[in-house]
Amino acid sequence: MKKAIYVILILFLQSCVTGKFELPEKQSEFKKILSDTSKPYIYRARLKIYDNEFSGLIIIKAGSETHRIVFINEVGMKFFDIELLKNTYKVHNIFEPLNKKMFVKLLVSDFRFVLMNNLQNSLRVVKVKEKEAESIAVKPDKTKEIYFFNRNTLLPESAIRYSVIRKKVFLSYQNYKNGVPGIINLKHRGIKFEIKLIFIK
Repeated sequence: MKKAIYVILILFLQSCVTGKFELPEKQSEFKKILSDTSKPYIYRARLKIYDNEFSGLIIIKAGSETHRIVFINEVGMKFFDIELLKNTYKVHNIFEPLNKKMFVKLLVSDFRFVLMNNLQNSLRVVKVKEKEAESIAVKPDKTKEIYFFNRNTLLPESAIRYSVIRKKVFLSYQNYKNGVPGIINLKHRGIKFEIKLIFIK
């Protein structure tokens, strides 16, 4: 059984990520999104959770090492208000039907992924066959995340989070204006959970 797992792991790594390359002179050249602390970012949001759908506005406010994410509906009711701290998180408010430990952890993990929190780790450039021509693939250390940056703008275009044998979460950033993505899509494989954000201001 162990031998079969090793074979699968080797095949996965060979087909997806091969080789290591030098970073640009400064890691900071890779641009993080939604990190300006002087203003909030407001997105129209739709979350699909199994057979349930929630829509409204998501407000994202960056701090020096934090992000606060508030999701409200059209009449101002809060679905959740979560603050991502450096090594932990704080739930300020959450709609009771959503107040499940596993769901909160999923939200925290996914928004850390979207907001590129792990980009503060040491980075290495990797080779990903299907993306090699048009973008630079960057992997933060101690993660199973790979971000794909546009070679000209060094803004992120997409990302994947993977397990040992397959890609699990797909993320895309589209329609940039002044360094802000106009559309952000996140979708899981294996569980029915999706996030779609459309920038308002």
